[in-house]
Amino acid sequence: MATSTSSSPPPLPLLPPPPPRSRLSFPLPPPPPTPATTTGTAAHGTVPRLRLPPRGADPRAAHAVAAKSGAAALSDARLANAVMCGYLRAGRLADARDMFDWMPTRDAASYSALISGHARLGSPVSAAEALFRRMRLAELAPTEYTFVGLLTACIRRGNPRFGTQVHALAAKDRHCGGSLLVANALLGMYVKCGRLEDALKVFDGMQERDVSSWNTVLSGLVELGRHEEAFDLFGDMRRGGVAADRFTLSALLTAAAEGRSLPQGAAVHALSLKSGLELDLSVGNALIGFYAEHGDSVEDVVGVFQRMPVKDVISWTGLLNGYMEFGLVDKAMGVFDRMPEKNFVTYNAVLTGFCQNKEGVRVTFAKKAGLRGLGLFRQMLENGLEMSDVTVTGVLNACAISADRKMSEQVHTFVIKCGSGSSPWIDAALIDMCIKCGRSGDARMLFENWRHQESFHIAWNSLLLASFRDGEYEKTFSIFLQMFRSSDIQFIDEFMLTTVLGVCGALGFAELGRQIHSFAAKSGLLRACGVGNSIISMYGKCGQLGNAANFFEQMPQRDLVSWNALITAHLLHREGDEILNIWSQMQRLGIKPDSITFLLIISACSYTSSDSADTCMELFRSISSMYNIEPAMEHFAASVYVLGCWGRFDEAEHFIGSMPFKPGALVWRSLLESCSKRSNMTLRRRAMNHLLALEPHDPSTYVLASNLYSESAKWHCSENTRLEMREKGIHKIPARSWTFHDNTVHSFFARDRSHPQSKDIYAGLDVLTIECMKAGYEPDTTFVLHDVEEYQKRHFLMYHSAKLAATYGLLMAGSRQVIRVVKNIRMCGDCHSFLEHASAATGKEISVRDSSGFHIFKGGICSCRE
Repeated sequence: MATSTSSSPPPLPLLPPPPPRSRLSFPLPPPPPTPATTTGTAAHGTVPRLRLPPRGADPRAAHAVAAKSGAAALSDARLANAVMCGYLRAGRLADARDMFDWMPTRDAASYSALISGHARLGSPVSAAEALFRRMRLAELAPTEYTFVGLLTACIRRGNPRFGTQVHALAAKDRHCGGSLLVANALLGMYVKCGRLEDALKVFDGMQERDVSSWNTVLSGLVELGRHEEAFDLFGDMRRGGVAADRFTLSALLTAAAEGRSLPQGAAVHALSLKSGLELDLSVGNALIGFYAEHGDSVEDVVGVFQRMPVKDVISWTGLLNGYMEFGLVDKAMGVFDRMPEKNFVTYNAVLTGFCQNKEGVRVTFAKKAGLRGLGLFRQMLENGLEMSDVTVTGVLNACAISADRKMSEQVHTFVIKCGSGSSPWIDAALIDMCIKCGRSGDARMLFENWRHQESFHIAWNSLLLASFRDGEYEKTFSIFLQMFRSSDIQFIDEFMLTTVLGVCGALGFAELGRQIHSFAAKSGLLRACGVGNSIISMYGKCGQLGNAANFFEQMPQRDLVSWNALITAHLLHREGDEILNIWSQMQRLGIKPDSITFLLIISACSYTSSDSADTCMELFRSISSMYNIEPAMEHFAASVYVLGCWGRFDEAEHFIGSMPFKPGALVWRSLLESCSKRSNMTLRRRAMNHLLALEPHDPSTYVLASNLYSESAKWHCSENTRLEMREKGIHKIPARSWTFHDNTVHSFFARDRSHPQSKDIYAGLDVLTIECMKAGYEPDTTFVLHDVEEYQKRHFLMYHSAKLAATYGLLMAGSRQVIRVVKNIRMCGDCHSFLEHASAATGKEISVRDSSGFHIFKGGICSCRE
C-alpha cells in the first residue's frame, strides 16, 4: 500500500460521484470523538478488520486503506466517519464534505461530525443549519454532539437567533438539563453573543456544573465589567467545592486589573501559589498584566516574568508594557530588542507606550517619543506585519505628539489610502492629530462630516481644545454651551468635564469653573478621580488656592496626579516652603513620585524663603539614585534655573558642563532667565549665543536677543534683529491680557481700542495713573525696548494690555470684589510697579496671573516679593 505525497489530489472515488453541487470552503478545529477506526459487522454483511494510519498521518492514507478494502467496507458508517474525521482534523473541509456525500449510509455521528467541522473551520451558520435540516429529514435523532456543533457555529459567527432555536430544541429533547456538554455550549453561546442574563438563567437551571461552566459565566461577567459579581461568583464556586483552574485565575486577574483592586489581585496571586498554578503560562501572563497596571514597582512585573519556566510572545510583550507603564521607556525598548519573537500586538504596545509617556517630562521628551513611534510604525510596514485599528490609532497619536504638520499630512493620506478612516476611534484620533499639528481647519471639516455617535464626545473635546489653542476663547465657551444645551445630559461625561475644567483653569475663568464643579457634584461625576484632579488644577490656576487645597483634603480617593495638581497650585502662587512640606508628607505616606513630581519640587526651590539650592541638588541626585527615574532635559533646566536664582552661577555653569548629553535650548533659556534676575550681563550674552545657535527660528529667541541688545543700548543691533524676524516671516506672540465680567471674557492688546467701552477705560486709566504717580509711581522707561524719545516711551508704557484689563476690572467691580487678570506672557516690570501702586490707591486686591505665576497686589505690596 503506497501513499502519495504529491500536492492535494482529489480523494479516491469509492462510489460514482453525486450530481455537481456548490462547495463550501471556510477556515475551523477537531470534531467530536472520532468514530471507531476498525470495522465490525456492517449493515450488509461482514467486513474484515482494517488497520488505519495513525491520527497525525495524511488523511488520504486512511482513504486509500478504505478504498483498497473494497465496497464492502463502505457499508460500515463508522469506517467512513473515521475517514471523514481525518479530513476534518487536517482542515480539509471540502474533501470531508465530498466524503460525506459519497457515503452510502450515514448515521447521527456522520452529521454531528460534519456540523462540528463546519463550525470549527469558520463556515457560516447556514451551512451547519442546512446539514441539521438534512439530518432531521433523514429521521435521525440529534445527539449531544450535534447540539454542541450547532451551538459552536453560533458562537463562532455570533448568531444568537439560531442559538435560541437550538436551545429550544435541546430543551424539548431533554438535552439541556441532562447533558453537561450541551449546557456548557449554551452558556458559551449566550456569553459570546452578549446575552449574559440568558446565560445566567441557563447556569441557574443546570443540574450539574463543572469548572468549565463556572469559568464561562465568570469570563462573561468580567467582559461586561461586572468585577464584583465575578468575585462573588468565585466565592460560590469555592463553596461548591469546585477547584479553580488556570482559566479561572486568569479571568479573576483580569477582573482585578480592570476593577483596580490590588487586594483582590494579590489574593488571586496567593491562590495561584498555593495551587501551583503560578508557573502556568496563561496565569503568569495574567499576573504580568495585573502588576503592570497595579504593581508597587516594575520589580513586581519582572519577578513574575523571571519565575515563569516557559515564556511566549505575550509574556515578553507584557514585560515590555510593564516597563512602559512605569515610565521606563529605554528599558522597555531593551526588552523589545531582546524579544525572540514579535507580533503586531508587540508593536502596538510600544506605540501605545510612547504615547502614554509623551508627557513624562514636557515637550522635549514628548516630541522624541512621537518621532520614535513613527519610526516604529515604518518598521512595521517594512516587515509586512498585520495592522489593526489599534496600530493606526497609535501612529496617529504618535504623529500628534511629534506635532509635525508635514508628517501628519503624509500619515493622514496613508490612512485614507489603506481604508482605515471609517472607525470611530481612528476618526477621533485623526481630528486630534490635525489639531495638534496646526491643522485646525482640516479638523473642523472632519467634525462637520462626523458619523460616529460612540466617539463623538472625543471629537468634540478635541475641537474644544482646538478653539482654545487658537486663542478663540469666546468660541471655546460658545461651542461648549451649544453642545451642552443641544445634547442630552447623559452626553456629558468625565472626559468632557475634564476638558472644560482645563479650559476654565487655563483662562482663569473661576465663575464658570465653579458652575462646572457644581454640575459634576449633582451628576455624580465628582467620584471620578480625573474630574477631581481637574477641579484642583482649575481652582489653582484661577487663583483660588484655598478652594484647591480644601477640595484636595475632601477627596475620597487620590492618586499621584492629585498630589501633582496640588503642588502645581502652590507653585503658581510661589509657595516653595509649603511645597517642600507637601513633599515631606508624600514621603511619610509612601507615595511614589514620577518625573513630573520631581520637576515641580525642584522648581519650587526657586521660591523658598531661604537659599534652597543645596536642597534642589539633593533632590536632583535622588531622581536616579533612589527612584530609578532617568532625569530628562527639563529636570536639568529646572535645576539650572534654581542655581541661577540663588546667584550660584559658577555652579550652574559647571552643572551644565557635566550633563550626560548636549544641553538643549531649554537649559540655556533657564540660565538666561535666572541671569536676568541677578543682572549678570556677561553670562546672559553667553547663554543667548547658545540659544540663537540651537533655536534660530523660534520667535521668542529673537525677542530675547533684541531685548538684550536694547538693554545694552545697542539699538542698531536690536533693530537688525527685528528686521531679520520680519524678513524670515517670524512673528512674536502678541502680549494679551483678559479679565471677566458678566460671564464674558474681555480681552485687550497693548494700546487696544476695540473694546466697546474703550473711551471709559482709557479715561479711567489716565485718572488712575495720576493717582498712582501722586503715591510715588514713576514710569520705568527702561522697559521700552525701542530707540525713541522719552515722552514716546512713557506713552508706550501707559497703555500696556495688563493695565487696560486691570482698569476695566476696577471700573466694573463691586465693593469687595477681587480684580482678576490673566496675561499670556510675563508681565513687564513697569506694569508690576503700576499695579502695586494701583492696589494701594484703590484699596482693591488685584490678582494677575502671567506666564511665571500669580502676582497678588494688595495694599501696595505684591505676593511675589520681586
